[in-house]
Amino acid sequence: MGDIHRSQYRMPFSLFEKLKAEADRAGRSVNAELVGRLERTLLGSSNEIDIRHIFEALERLSARNPEMRYTFSFNLGGELQGSSPHIQNGKWTLPANEPTTSLD
Repeated sequence: MGDIHRSQYRMPFSLFEKLKAEADRAGRSVNAELVGRLERTLLGSSNEIDIRHIFEALERLSARNPEMRYTFSFNLGGELQGSSPHIQNGKWTLPANEPTTSLD
């Protein structure tokens, strides 16, 4: 590639500080924040990425408010049946994992 100076590829300190502040606010490492932002930029929006953002937001909310239970569901045109997945105190519970109770 010839003589390319490494300084061309260094991130300006002010940009790093902004990235670090956003990573701290989201509870992620600077590397995870950078990778996530690059993925969103380079891959564009997709349902998978949008759903991952929803899960990450719910996990952050759960970590900040462990006494709260956050429930969500997707309605794809049909009727909802059973209980919805939820997160509380940073732990996910899926309907298939919930203990069953007898109604006898």
